[in-house]
Amino acid sequence: MLVVTAAYVIVLFASVETLKHLSAGPLHYVVALLPLVPVALLVPIVVRYLRETDEFERRLQTESLAIAGGVTAMVAVTYGFLEVGGMPHPSAWWTWCVLTISWAIARPIVGRYYR
Repeated sequence: MLVVTAAYVIVLFASVETLKHLSAGPLHYVVALLPLVPVALLVPIVVRYLRETDEFERRLQTESLAIAGGVTAMVAVTYGFLEVGGMPHPSAWWTWCVLTISWAIARPIVGRYYR
């Protein structure tokens, strides 16, 4: 997972730098989507991790992800109402950020619940 995450960071920075020098067109979109390759490689790694962990850890991760999903839904709905009121339309990228950050925060909290 660490190797694929490092590859993602490298590809992301290379893609962003390359996009600065490309004009709009098909190649521009291909370069913009290149960071998806390592992201796609992370999916089976996470699934394999969850399958190989014991039932307790799987439960902790699942509960943490459920909490993160709920937090993300609340933030998205709340901001959606604020957009109707005139707030700017943020990038969809922020949804992923809210989900992963809230998952990272929820996991140790859920772990403490079972101590």
